[in-house]
Amino acid sequence: MTGGESATGTARVGWIVDVQADFMDPGGRLYVRDLFDGSDPGAVAIVSALEAATAWMREHCDIVVYTGDWHGLEDPEIDAVAPDPARDTYPPHCMGRSPDPDERAGAEVIAEIRPADPVVLAHDATAADGARVAREAVRKGRPVFIRKTRFNVFEGNAGCEAFVKSLEEALGRPVEFVVTGVARDVCMTQAVDGLQARGYLVTAVRDATWGLGLEPEEVTLARWAGKGRVVTLAELKTSGDGCKWV
Repeated sequence: MTGGESATGTARVGWIVDVQADFMDPGGRLYVRDLFDGSDPGAVAIVSALEAATAWMREHCDIVVYTGDWHGLEDPEIDAVAPDPARDTYPPHCMGRSPDPDERAGAEVIAEIRPADPVVLAHDATAADGARVAREAVRKGRPVFIRKTRFNVFEGNAGCEAFVKSLEEALGRPVEFVVTGVARDVCMTQAVDGLQARGYLVTAVRDATWGLGLEPEEVTLARWAGKGRVVTLAELKTSGDGCKWV
């Protein structure tokens, strides 16, 4: 990973949201596809774009961070009997803490872009853990995998806030984020909205994400663009530093 200073003098962080088997595989437990369009191919359509975006991140970002649901049956978000999205409960998915290896497999990042030897921010991390993981990952030049118990990474991992703040300290300059992943209108939008609400510069790669049809794509993208930038993969790859702010 070469990283390097961006046009704004910031450090770049690649941020890849929830590209796990249960969300990305058509046979997964909560496969991401448009819930209102039976012809929608779903998230499998962006695997090659995710590969290309991740390759760009590994070359141009100072650090690459993956997030992922990492559930046990006891999590408030999980209801194996009567899940109800209106009450923020869902069937078991991404069961990284299950004793069943077949269930755990659904929580794994897809093989095409799986990180090698990441520093893990555990699902039950503290703020101190978040700061420690940020320092270790930067010092060793390793990717990070943030495990979370809720769709929103800032709510689903108590160490995330300190992790993000500590990245700036560890990298020695302000950070900006390049974000891809799924689902565009759930986990990814909560990540982008959350980072922007905390004052960070965010570039979202529009063709390296997929949604559930819960919010029109153009509405989501317009909101992100109102506070940051939305680019295509081609623009990311051909715009020099890929994150040029004006």
